[in-house]
Amino acid sequence: MLAVAQLYRKDVPDLAGPADHDLLQVLWCPFDAHGGHHEPAVELRWRHSDEVGETLTDQPEPEVVGSEGYVPTPCALDPERVIEYQDIGLLPEDLQERIEEWEGDEEELDEDSVLYQSDLSIAPGWKAGGFASWHATDPAPVVCDCGREMILLLTVASKEWDNGSQSWIPLEDLATADAMGANIPTEVTVGRWGSMNVFVCPENADHPARFSFQG
Repeated sequence: MLAVAQLYRKDVPDLAGPADHDLLQVLWCPFDAHGGHHEPAVELRWRHSDEVGETLTDQPEPEVVGSEGYVPTPCALDPERVIEYQDIGLLPEDLQERIEEWEGDEEELDEDSVLYQSDLSIAPGWKAGGFASWHATDPAPVVCDCGREMILLLTVASKEWDNGSQSWIPLEDLATADAMGANIPTEVTVGRWGSMNVFVCPENADHPARFSFQG
C-alpha cells in the first residue's frame, strides 16, 4: 500500500471520523487490478498522533506501480477553510429554478459572470469534508449499510481547478496558475483525470467507507 494523505485533526478540526482518533492516513494500492476499472484499492487508517514518528524526509516509493499518477509528489498541506454549497442537482426544484433565474440567459454570460455550479457550490481540488462533485454521474445520496446517509470525508482530485472553476484558485497562486498547471502540487491522477470521493458513516466509523469515482 502507498501513502496518499495524512491529515491531523488539529489542522482539520471538522474532519469526520472517530472522535477518539486525531490522525487519518489514506493509503491505496497503485494498481487498478486490485481495485476496479481505473480505480485503486483504498484503505483508511485512523490512528493517534502520539503513536506516529517523524515524517520521513525521503518518502519510500514502490519499485513497480500500475500508473505513475498513483504516486503522489511529497508535499505539505496548508489547509484553508472555504464555504461551499450542495450540488445544484440535489437542491429542491423551486430553489434550482430560482438559481437559474438569478444566473440569467446563457447568451448574456461573459467571463465575469458568476455561476452557482462552478463558482459557488462545489470547491474543486483536494479537500476534506464539504460536498461531493457529481460532474460525471447523476447526483445521488450515498447510503451506509446501516441506513444512514453518509458524509464526505475526503476528495482526492487530479486537478486543483479547471477552465470552469478558476475562481477557486488561491489568491497566492493566481499570478503563476497558468505556468503551474492544475495538477500541481500532488501530480496525482485518479481515473481519467477525475476525482475520488470518500464517504463515511456519521454514526459509526467502523462501517465500511464508500467511494465514488467521478471521471
